[in-house]
Amino acid sequence: MKNSSFFICMLLVWICSCSQQGTQSDLMSFDNNPRIKKGHLSSLELNGWFASNGNASIDSVELFNDRKSLKLQNDPADSLKISQVYYYANTRDITGDSIYFSGKFKYKGADSTSIVFGIQQMGQDTMANAMTEIGKRSGDSEWNDFTIKTAMSSLTSGINFFVFTTGNIELWTSNWQAQLDKKPLGAFVNHEFSVEKDKEFDYGSSFCLSAPTTQTYENLEVLGKVWGFLKYYHPEVTQGNYNWDYELFRILPQIAKAPDKDKRNKLLNEWIDKYGKITQTVSYAIEDSSKYSRIIDTDWINDKNLFDAPLISKLNTIKNAKRNLKFNYYLIPYQSGGSSLFDREKEYPLIPWKDQGYRILTLYRLWNAVEYCFPYTEMTDKPWDTLLGKFLPRFVSPVDNEEYKLAILELLTCINDSHGFVYVPREDLEKTILKRQSDSFVVPVTLTESKSGDIVVRDTRTFELERGDIIRTIDGEDVKKIITDLSPYVPASNHPTLVRNVLPWLLRTDTGYMNITCIRNGKEIQIDIKNFGQNRRRQPHELSDMKWPKDYNLSAKKIIYIDVSTAESDAITDVIQNNKNAKGMILDMRKYPSMAAYGTLPNLLLPAPQEFMWFSFNRNEAPGNYKLCSTAKAGSDNPDYFKGKVAILVNEGTQSHGEFSSMAYRKAPQSAIIGSTTAGADGNIGSFYLPGKATCIYTALGAYYPNWEQCQRKGVKVDIEVRPTNQEIRNGQDVWIEKAIEYILK
Repeated sequence: MKNSSFFICMLLVWICSCSQQGTQSDLMSFDNNPRIKKGHLSSLELNGWFASNGNASIDSVELFNDRKSLKLQNDPADSLKISQVYYYANTRDITGDSIYFSGKFKYKGADSTSIVFGIQQMGQDTMANAMTEIGKRSGDSEWNDFTIKTAMSSLTSGINFFVFTTGNIELWTSNWQAQLDKKPLGAFVNHEFSVEKDKEFDYGSSFCLSAPTTQTYENLEVLGKVWGFLKYYHPEVTQGNYNWDYELFRILPQIAKAPDKDKRNKLLNEWIDKYGKITQTVSYAIEDSSKYSRIIDTDWINDKNLFDAPLISKLNTIKNAKRNLKFNYYLIPYQSGGSSLFDREKEYPLIPWKDQGYRILTLYRLWNAVEYCFPYTEMTDKPWDTLLGKFLPRFVSPVDNEEYKLAILELLTCINDSHGFVYVPREDLEKTILKRQSDSFVVPVTLTESKSGDIVVRDTRTFELERGDIIRTIDGEDVKKIITDLSPYVPASNHPTLVRNVLPWLLRTDTGYMNITCIRNGKEIQIDIKNFGQNRRRQPHELSDMKWPKDYNLSAKKIIYIDVSTAESDAITDVIQNNKNAKGMILDMRKYPSMAAYGTLPNLLLPAPQEFMWFSFNRNEAPGNYKLCSTAKAGSDNPDYFKGKVAILVNEGTQSHGEFSSMAYRKAPQSAIIGSTTAGADGNIGSFYLPGKATCIYTALGAYYPNWEQCQRKGVKVDIEVRPTNQEIRNGQDVWIEKAIEYILK
């Protein structure tokens, strides 16, 4: 009986082992009918199959050793007869020395067809290929082998394992295997980090601090900085070996109650010792600061007023600890290629706001994310290093949930970034000043800020208001005071963008009634608005719509107009090629541009490639240091480029890719940027969760003019400034178009 039980146990172990090994080695198996996505990789996060050219399908008839195959053939409509399929593996968190790729293939009906299998490594500003060219084949063939081996780059963040054919062919391939350092790729791709196994505080922190003192707040501020420093710099944490949220909850009660600095330092020393002795250190000294847009200041770890000598020594050892060049578990990446929200910062959606430990975690997470993963901390209006201590009381002891959520919004707003945004559930803001953004009754008008700083009706679909009305008060409250009161909770790089963000909220109410004081034709009038659903005009009247570009007879003036927010590539090419002798071109960048435009316009506007932007990225091994990673160039060698003047129209609606592409178009030989301050938020975004169903978004990639000239917050450099006066708004003039015409025709 005992022998039988032993045999069954060993059999189960063997089955589990085989199952796990099968999962690891069969990552690219066709037997489970994997979905093959058509087109190119749209997300740099997800592992999977992609067919970028040709037709690909899983074949259950042509088998190799009873295993399904992938059938690949070219699209009859493709004159180039190209077919390509690849498996993408995200290796952002994976390091190794060697990559091995093997499999089987057979074909039918080849007609001098080229067949290539390969490994393509992709990383920050790098790409490397290793290929096995099967050569040109004709006729039919039974199963053949292919094998490829190459060294793995330390900067590789993703690998494509691919097959590529050119010419007529039906190709089957099967038994794809990939190994890193002689271990199945699946063992790395499906790796579970130790951090994910810690579940102790899944349902609450169990932390409660009833009467915090000055000493308590000092302790919490010091802990918040040390906890964040270890989060991004201690090698045991950066490797994903500890759930750093839960490690906070384990040390938090002791540090919070420390009676003085000496006791606090003793606890911090013991806490750091818990994670083992660091035996390998390297120098992270920056030899050439001209290659960096931001160098983090960590001198606070040497503050003798806060730390004793042993603790200072340990913090410096951690700073210089040897870390992985490309993998830092908690480091928030910038999003690229449609990549998804960074989910290593857990959301904890079921944790109630009243959990004091999680509120403190929220503050620590947000403050340190900006400290170590935001490229522009030196540009904030309020010194970032002072805000952790200032916000602690509002997170430790908020009056209610609404005040707590406002504290989160206000802290994020302090980064002065137009990309900045915190999503919190709407119901959490119902009793706050921000409730008006979701009020259901909306006056159907568009407001704008005039050259003089007045808030003016730009266009209207309501009977009561006319274009050009200057809004003074809303329900008895000064309109500029409303904007000022909202400003602490509305992230923006500059004032025009703050106003842009707030204006849509002003004429909203939940009562079905609104009283507005405005100036019309020099006189102050009172307007009562009721029956919001019935007061809309079906047709615009003489004081409702602005002039449109077509109203300026641009074609008669031999001026091309392109609305870059809607223009498609083919249409752009056609209009420019058919109007090469035009006097000029207007590129309207006042709305978010289509991605197709940037792929087309520079090659038509520039005679040769031009560098127009520098990017800096966060160093994985030394977070908070942003180093030049790449430069952006626009255009190609084209002697037949457009020779006329190019007027690029911008305003506060020009943001991110709009600013990026405007800077590129400005490299055209006869070009000028015309308008007003842009949103001042370029570079890719990053995003992460905060506890309690909140999501943060902000700029995570540094973007500059060449030689580090600032465009964040300032916006793009405007050559000809223009902003409408109150009267020009009332007249319905588009002063951007008018100024562009003047520039082109002079």
